[in-house]
Amino acid sequence: MLLDRISDRHELRLLQIEDAQELFALTDANRSYLRQWLPWLDLITQVDDTRNFISRTISQFIEHESVVAAIWDRGKIVGLVGFNRIDRQDRIGYIGYWLAESARGKGIMTKSCQSLINYGFTTLKLERVVIACATKNHHSRAIPLRLGFIHEGVIRDAEWLYQEFVEHDIYALSIEDWKKS
Repeated sequence: MLLDRISDRHELRLLQIEDAQELFALTDANRSYLRQWLPWLDLITQVDDTRNFISRTISQFIEHESVVAAIWDRGKIVGLVGFNRIDRQDRIGYIGYWLAESARGKGIMTKSCQSLINYGFTTLKLERVVIACATKNHHSRAIPLRLGFIHEGVIRDAEWLYQEFVEHDIYALSIEDWKKS
């Protein structure tokens, strides 16, 4: 299902089971690059692992718990973006994202996040969107800043990343801030 056409060559589509082979191949090809910031890579070792992940995202979408979309560039998946968790009671969406190394530096993720934020505030009726990034992940941290998020603080020892804990910077955007932009 198409979530948004971002440009003439980029679009966001909800993950489908038939995307498993392509998404696994992209993950596998970018494994060493992604491993510096994503703790789940060692759990994705075969196509079935990706298929199971996609199956969970579909179930969570149906239950209004998450929205995970593939980022497509000229007909090929180049990454993922989504509300990895939606707090329906407090109307907060928590964004996560990753992009293939070859797709970096082209504004794709910033535009994808902007599209997801618009979807969150208009369709999901969220009041707040949050992005947590590893403090040392400067590329990831640049995205919420470009999109007008407010830096709200740092969580120490927020995530176990292979051999060490990493801190997370927390950024948030309220619906009022979004309407002003």
